Amino acid sequence: MRATFSRGSRNPHGFSPLALGIAVIVAMAALIATQSGASAAQSPVSLGTAGNYEVLAGTLVTNTGLSQITGNLGVYPGTGVSGFPPGTITGTQDDGDDAAQQAQSDLTAAYSDAAGRAPAASVSGDLEGETLTPGVYNAATSLGITGTVTLDAQGDPDSVFIFQIGTTLVTASDANVALTGGAQAANVFWQVGTTVALGANSTLQGNILALTSITGTTGATVYGRALVIDGAIVLDDNTITDLVPALTITKSADAAAIMPGGTVHYTITVADTGQTAYTDAALTDPLTGVLDDAAYNNDGSATAGIVSFTAPNLTWTGDLGIGETATITYSVTVNSSDDTGDLTLASTVISPTPGSNCPSGSTDPRCSVTVAVAAAVAADPLDGPDGVLSISAPASADDIGAAAPGGTVSAALGVVQVTDNRASLAVNWTATVSSTDFTTGGGTAAETIPVDDVQYSISGFTATTGSATFTPTAVTDMSTAPQTVVAATNVLGDNSASWDPGLHIAVPSEAVAGTYAATITYSVS
Repeated sequence: MRATFSRGSRNPHGFSPLALGIAVIVAMAALIATQSGASAAQSPVSLGTAGNYEVLAGTLVTNTGLSQITGNLGVYPGTGVSGFPPGTITGTQDDGDDAAQQAQSDLTAAYSDAAGRAPAASVSGDLEGETLTPGVYNAATSLGITGTVTLDAQGDPDSVFIFQIGTTLVTASDANVALTGGAQAANVFWQVGTTVALGANSTLQGNILALTSITGTTGATVYGRALVIDGAIVLDDNTITDLVPALTITKSADAAAIMPGGTVHYTITVADTGQTAYTDAALTDPLTGVLDDAAYNNDGSATAGIVSFTAPNLTWTGDLGIGETATITYSVTVNSSDDTGDLTLASTVISPTPGSNCPSGSTDPRCSVTVAVAAAVAADPLDGPDGVLSISAPASADDIGAAAPGGTVSAALGVVQVTDNRASLAVNWTATVSSTDFTTGGGTAAETIPVDDVQYSISGFTATTGSATFTPTAVTDMSTAPQTVVAATNVLGDNSASWDPGLHIAVPSEAVAGTYAATITYSVS
């Protein structure tokens, strides 16, 4: 997996060279092999483009009465749609076209995925009164709901519920599927081998993936999707409502203050934290308040989607599935002279995408970043020539590794270098490292590798210059607090030291499968 480095503030606490400290932030991930067993957490069933539809049928969709579909409707290979109006559809209608055909193909794949998930717990008969925790549930034949069944996510909104039903799913009048403990309708999947019959005024939460048909009786409501592969969907004064969208945007910079000539690296994360997939999500980062003091470095990139720049605006568009995140990065270099601009780099992200936390006029602090530009500091002849103390690390760290639960991942992170050009200032320095926990998914206990299970090692220096005494720490138990890994003493002029550290991650035996990520921070002062 790729590790992305961004330089920290060259002088975060002041502008005197003697108080200078540098931090480098490293984001990295370790890939953990698949875990088996009944307690293994499930990933959501990928609906592909079928997720763009609230109603999707194979042959036809018919309606009686004032049914309401909040979202899109599609039919393939059939083309029959009737009863709208008096029914209403807020989105688009695709009858027998290429989009509906692709959605049916993706639905077939999703149906097979859901049917094949394991391990599964057996259920049968009537789920009334049951409280079920996340996992896979299998009914060999039919399954019914006559009262209320509760799906409890136990505090994890990323928990997934999959029901494999051999033949029919039937909800009685006024039956109800209730969600609690943070459970999300988008993460509930009903894979049904033949037909679904929704009783009058019943409420079902989640995505119905039926092979043959879905029939709604007057007043039945689905919070999610009604999707049929081979047959028809028959509605009668029913409500099928779009799942709640949410796009969470967070912008950050690697410096709170910067000297003239310095470079600021920006990171924007865009996360689908709602219950719907996004097609063509978008944002704009107007840089008018930045470019009066700095120049854009034409290095915008994203882990998903497309970044473009037309002065003064940086824009991004992309598709995001439920729970997916795109990371956008770019940098600017501050003008070498401090006599232009307002000595402030200020910018606010704007997104018109439904559910975004950064619409035009938003006051959400996650949308805005301000970096102060310091006035140049003249050298004091009594102190000798001004210089720089800096730390650098590789721009990436790929192939962090994989291991089964209970195993260990070890990898080299690439050469880290401290450069001290402060000459006659003759100040000793210390390099430190810290880390967050490694997490995946929602970061529950089973989705966390504690930082206490991570070690950082230095076998020796790859190079040193100058007359200073350099002392490395051979093995460091990682912590959220900075830990000293290299110290330089007896400093009498310019010097440098570089090393190629190793990272050793002990994967807990109870860890679930996933891609685990953490933030590692280097600093020198």
